[in-house]
Amino acid sequence: MDDAQSNPLDQVWRALADPTRRDLLDQLRAGPKTTGQLVEAVPELSRFGVMKHLGVLEDAGLLTVSRRGRQRFNHLNAVPLRQIYERWVSKYEDTWAGSLISLKRLAEQREQPMSAKISDQPARIAIVKTQIDIRASKATVFDAWFEDTHSWFFEKEGDQEARPTRCERELGGHFYMELPDGGFNALAQITMIKPNKSIRMRGDCTMPSAMIINMTITFEEDNGVTTVKVDHRMSGEFEDDLPDGFEEGWQDGLQKLKKLIES
Repeated sequence: MDDAQSNPLDQVWRALADPTRRDLLDQLRAGPKTTGQLVEAVPELSRFGVMKHLGVLEDAGLLTVSRRGRQRFNHLNAVPLRQIYERWVSKYEDTWAGSLISLKRLAEQREQPMSAKISDQPARIAIVKTQIDIRASKATVFDAWFEDTHSWFFEKEGDQEARPTRCERELGGHFYMELPDGGFNALAQITMIKPNKSIRMRGDCTMPSAMIINMTITFEEDNGVTTVKVDHRMSGEFEDDLPDGFEEGWQDGLQKLKKLIES
């Protein structure tokens, strides 16, 4: 067994070691890009050279690909980065690091003119894609999505009581969160179920602004490993950091789902 198989994070470190590959990931932070757009962003390399780097990133799980007609769209997949973060960063360090980063952002924002902080477009579109591999059959993972939602998709801050979520396994069923006071928040409604294959939901995830969110979750199995892919698309009024917040939330939930099933 080679090193990449014994420790998947080794492959991630090797992919990140190259500055060109890091530049390509920087290009994808703002959203998916076609291969042609990435080739233009790295003029010193040939198309073949860029494709070779993209292949390394895809093999490491840092990049996912979708196709629309003849175009190939490349998407940043931050789950491996999240795995590195959770392995070496403690909750105590996370609190201090998060506070210092927030202070840095606040200071930099105050240096910018006010016009740079306000978007002139009231309606926007964003796409969040992420995925994770789970060592189990897709039937097992699909069942856990519905039956054990409260165990892997929940919010808990500090000593506050956890807010478990439920997902009703039926067309028109609700994906909703229980509140500490006995109330409920509906995140979305089930609009499609294909057993052991895919789920589609639509809602506003309780966002107070005018927006609609479509979420498609697919389950693909290969040699006893199920890949869960989340395609989260939203349109409407939202701040710049909201897509990152949704991506972090899905990554956290998928990591908990993986631990729940594999343990």
